[in-house]
Amino acid sequence: MKTLMIRILSNIFAFLGLMLAGAGGRGAEFPEHPLSSDYRRAADELAEALQDAKPKVQESLLIEAIERAAACLPSDSYIAARLRNLKSRMAAGGDHSEILSALQNIVEDLRFRPLAEADLPVGFPPCTPVGEVEVKRYPGYRAAVTRNNGTAFWRLFAHIKKNNVAMTAPVEMTLEENGQRPVLMAFLYERPDQGTAGEDGTVEVRDLPGGWFVSTGIRGPRSNQALQLARQRVEEWVGHHGDKWEIAGPPRLLGYNSPFIPRDKYYWEYQVPVREKSSADN
Repeated sequence: MKTLMIRILSNIFAFLGLMLAGAGGRGAEFPEHPLSSDYRRAADELAEALQDAKPKVQESLLIEAIERAAACLPSDSYIAARLRNLKSRMAAGGDHSEILSALQNIVEDLRFRPLAEADLPVGFPPCTPVGEVEVKRYPGYRAAVTRNNGTAFWRLFAHIKKNNVAMTAPVEMTLEENGQRPVLMAFLYERPDQGTAGEDGTVEVRDLPGGWFVSTGIRGPRSNQALQLARQRVEEWVGHHGDKWEIAGPPRLLGYNSPFIPRDKYYWEYQVPVREKSSADN
């Protein structure tokens, strides 16, 4: 199963590489996250404290810096909760080097900015910060969809090339309910009125509804560990907000980058569709 997931993700990147090669000079740019300046401030607070090489001084500085950094973030921020957990571990005499490594990783997450090689479909929300979890609403969109197997990306590529459809990011992969096995792959059209819905051989152009998704950002090379951690973050969020939200369908993985950029700059999102519970459910 793990081998299958890695192979499918490799196909996604190969597909993106083929398509983005023709989109290179378009000046694509992702919209900035509305809280991006707050995330940068939080990163700066932590980074300054991490520079002190004296363990005792550094520990005191970090405890204060963690509080300031967490205060920069939303009240229900997953990253803020991680920071406070690390602060508690530090106060309890936890492994110093392990805590420092975790904090440095959070700084890198907070400072990470996805590279845009193609535009988002019209109306799509900004990318979720790496390591964060948030719920966001998507508009309805049109997509070329095919069953996922060893030739899925080639079928999508042929469809897009034949119909002169411009490249967008991300590529969407719908997973089974348990998040283990990909079952569908899709290229998203730029606009819902672009092209024509219907079947094109083994590819189907579908008009898909918008809705709410719980999303977490992932950076770096693809790995099963990264996907498992992302799934864990999303499931924890849904569990903590079960009084308002419930899962409404299978998870999906969104891939944003091609092999033409450094692997440590790759960005993707793991998402689960949700719907608000009615008052009768509460």
